[in-house]
Amino acid sequence: MFVLTFLTLTFREFLFFGLFTFDWKGFVLLFQSEWPYSLSLLAILLGHEMGHYLPARYYGVKATLPYFIPFPLGPIGTMGAVIQIKEPIPNKKALFDIGIGGPFVSLVLSMVAWIIGIYLSELVPLDKMANLENYTIFGESIFTYYSNQWILGPFDSHLMDVSIHPLARAAWVGLLITAINLLPFGQLDGGHIIYAVFGEKYRNWIYWLFVGFIFLALVHFTWLIWAFLIYYLLKIEHPFIMDSPDGIGKKRKWFGYLIIFSLIFIFVPRPIMIGNEMNDPTMLETIFNSLISFFSR
Repeated sequence: MFVLTFLTLTFREFLFFGLFTFDWKGFVLLFQSEWPYSLSLLAILLGHEMGHYLPARYYGVKATLPYFIPFPLGPIGTMGAVIQIKEPIPNKKALFDIGIGGPFVSLVLSMVAWIIGIYLSELVPLDKMANLENYTIFGESIFTYYSNQWILGPFDSHLMDVSIHPLARAAWVGLLITAINLLPFGQLDGGHIIYAVFGEKYRNWIYWLFVGFIFLALVHFTWLIWAFLIYYLLKIEHPFIMDSPDGIGKKRKWFGYLIIFSLIFIFVPRPIMIGNEMNDPTMLETIFNSLISFFSR
């Protein structure tokens, strides 16, 4: 699966967009330009999963080595990687350490890779990309926007776009996967962390938080799909885990607060836009403009 995921990452533009005709010269050129993206993202994904696997083994919890998931039908080329926990986690301290290790490692790796990748990137006028029907625009988070402006700018993002280096593209995907995993629901990493930090009392407000999350669909439809997956597959509430005899400790709690708080800076409201979707109004903008028009009559 590792090799297959490498191939779907490397040749995703051919598989998803069909931008290249089938000839060996074109495939070689595509491989030469895209292998840094593939290997960088695989390294980030591997780091994330080993951040779960090693603490699991430390606590004597049986777990598999990472499985990589190829996905040829998308602009990213993978659905990420997973490990399987083969037995119950004994207490909340173990849950916290196993849960937070993955996003912490991928957050650090992705941020470092992003900074280096942006130094290797360049600015291009947006009008040069306007005639490309299938070009992909990667949405911005607070972190990516201000780091772009700091390293390459200042520049007007309505006039210029960053033609990002493959390393930065891999880092962007790593940050997106980390952000999704930090959502504080069910079996996601954020769900493990929130439950370990707040305990059973978090059940009093987690459903209200999920309702707020659904409203992100007004910004981009992607989040409605994720809300569906969370509700039916990953679940909103975390299953019961025993308390640790001595609790998880203040240091772990503050570390948990810090990692969850980082979600604000790496979250991407509109993750991926293809073609002219960038110029299309969001559902929230459409509703707002309709209300303005109605009350202006």
